[in-house]
Amino acid sequence: MRYAVIGGDVRFAHLVSMLNESEREAMGFLQEHAGGENRPLKELRDFSVLISNWPLRWPLSDMDTSEEEILENIAPGSILLLCGPGFPREKRWDLQYVNLWADERLLQENAYLTAEAAVAAAMRRSRISMAGARCAVVGYGRIGRSLTEILLNQGAEVTVLSRTQTKRRAAQESGAQAADLTDAARILPDRQLIFSTPPAQVLDETALAAVDAGAELIDLASPPYGFDVERAKALGLNAWREPGLPGRYCPLSAARVLYGAVIRWEEAQTNG
Repeated sequence: MRYAVIGGDVRFAHLVSMLNESEREAMGFLQEHAGGENRPLKELRDFSVLISNWPLRWPLSDMDTSEEEILENIAPGSILLLCGPGFPREKRWDLQYVNLWADERLLQENAYLTAEAAVAAAMRRSRISMAGARCAVVGYGRIGRSLTEILLNQGAEVTVLSRTQTKRRAAQESGAQAADLTDAARILPDRQLIFSTPPAQVLDETALAAVDAGAELIDLASPPYGFDVERAKALGLNAWREPGLPGRYCPLSAARVLYGAVIRWEEAQTNG
């Protein structure tokens, strides 16, 4: 099977290499800053399977193009494998769209890489060790669960904030403390490291105002994000966002996760 990998960060350039090394044919487009060739977009028509992050981005290229122009150069009937978290609202109906972000194994593996990278980012900027650190993890989805596991393994004291009783119970069974998200203003003043994971503004101004001025507050969520970073900074907090962590922190490992999802999709086509 021949693959065109369009744009994306460094992990997508690694994905091209992995596909070629596995005796599949793959070419990268809009990836010249990662050592790829500057191929004209019209060559996309030669591929029946294309892989891209979504929304479409091409940080490894200076080419002056647009999402519309890229889609216009894809041949009718082609398959577009999309690597989330987004999905096109308006589609070309002569293309087949496959959302690789529906692959639960990919989501779990990517969540772990995100959590590991988040801890590494906190360690780079924090003045304290993870061992003995008083941490709060807001949300207990895939990333929250992985974060809690990693932090506990490093000897941190972890309190999980979640609206869901079953998730609070699961967090407690993992060895963490747990509280309802509505108790954030009571829990956060004692926390030195706070990781926010849900893609919704779950930490309001009351919660932010309760955070100790010496704490580190890290938003890992996708838009609309977990809290207002600018407002947090205005309150004197050391707050920042860490978007796209796997691609920045461990692009080779992140590429292996994408590669695995592509191969599972390919095997599903073969097995009918």
